[in-house]
Amino acid sequence: MVEIAKEIENAVHECLEDKVGIAFSGGLDSATIAKVAKEYSDVVLLCVGVEGSEDFIYAEKVAKDLELPLQKRVLSREDVVGYYKKAMELLHSDFLKVEIMAPVYAVCEMAREAKVEVVLFGSGAEELFVGYERYYTYWNEGKDLDKILKDEFETLKNRDIGMMKKVARKVGVEARFPFYNKRIAKEVFAVPVAVRMEERELKKGLLREAAHFLGVPETAVKRKKKAFQYGSGVHKILVKEMGNTISS
Repeated sequence: MVEIAKEIENAVHECLEDKVGIAFSGGLDSATIAKVAKEYSDVVLLCVGVEGSEDFIYAEKVAKDLELPLQKRVLSREDVVGYYKKAMELLHSDFLKVEIMAPVYAVCEMAREAKVEVVLFGSGAEELFVGYERYYTYWNEGKDLDKILKDEFETLKNRDIGMMKKVARKVGVEARFPFYNKRIAKEVFAVPVAVRMEERELKKGLLREAAHFLGVPETAVKRKKKAFQYGSGVHKILVKEMGNTISS
């Protein structure tokens, strides 16, 4: 676990500039990145969501614990639909892949307006640390979960990370991904997959241990995983709009 924590520190360092933005939800991944980054860079936390979203609640608490400035953007229904349409026009993919790009688009615009050229995202942590419930289903079905995780991690550059980079470039900033790091992957994948799966309720047990070691606030360490589109409240709006505004 100590080695994993050290590699996370090294990976974050490699992604830093004098000033960076962090796509921040107050969750485990973004808080871990922020805790390491604040020691070496001028950090701005960027949080987007609908009014009263869970991410805002956690982001405010964890930002205060980290003593870092938090910028928030409250998204209206029209904002969410507009960002979704921009992302769809750019990416031409299916709903489930594009919906998460709506808050990504908003975060990147916030960064540009704040004159921040580089934004850090937590992508890669789910594949490394067994963050999705479907992985437990694969395991129970007798599938080779270790191979699935390695394959999904490797191909992120052609899927989520590739799309996020494209959105960021379109907006005029650069997206970087500290967890998408070969040295972290080497350390994590050396741990038996059964051990990586031990924390099923909260998910990503190894990362929680490493985050605790690094001094990440306990509010973030103990927060249950919530995907970007859900924690921000974007998903509910887009599902409601699928039958009219988005399809028109």
